[in-house]
Amino acid sequence: MEKKKKGKKPEIKFEKKPWIEKKKGLVLIGGVSLILVVVVAYQIIRGSGHWGQGILWGLIFGASVFLVYFGMNAFHNLMNKDKDSDQK
Repeated sequence: MEKKKKGKKPEIKFEKKPWIEKKKGLVLIGGVSLILVVVVAYQIIRGSGHWGQGILWGLIFGASVFLVYFGMNAFHNLMNKDKDSDQK
């Protein structure tokens, strides 16, 4: 009986499940992005005194967080297109 258990390897199934909900993730990314906008804008305004430049760079850095998120989503959807159709 013990030989059968040793010889047989357990089957491992890997499931692709998100570890947080999409809505909660977008809220978290939005919060991080907003904090980044404020910090970058504050640093530029404090250093140079140019409000317009500080706000512009803050918005650019804040938008880059969303650009990376949606870019990686698009990349993974493109690369895993055939695997998703097999699971459905």
